[in-house]
Amino acid sequence: FRSIVLPHVMPAVVSGFLLAFTFSFDDFIIAFFVAGAQTTLPIYVFASIRRGVTPEINAIATIVLVASVLLVVLAQWQLRQRKPSN
Repeated sequence: FRSIVLPHVMPAVVSGFLLAFTFSFDDFIIAFFVAGAQTTLPIYVFASIRRGVTPEINAIATIVLVASVLLVVLAQWQLRQRKPSN
């Protein structure tokens, strides 16, 4: 499994992770209604923006943006490393 199946499905797993990570921020309304007593990151950011944008919110947005770009760059680098040279 580790030497045959996993290398073939890894691009799909990584792309699924990246899509799920990106879409999770888009689901604010669902998170808002089903979160209960817990405060999720989209709810916290939305509540903070309603009170005024603080440096804390800017830092969170920067970290999320850098993490997203870093994950995409690492995925592309990994795909280029696996490409057979012909």
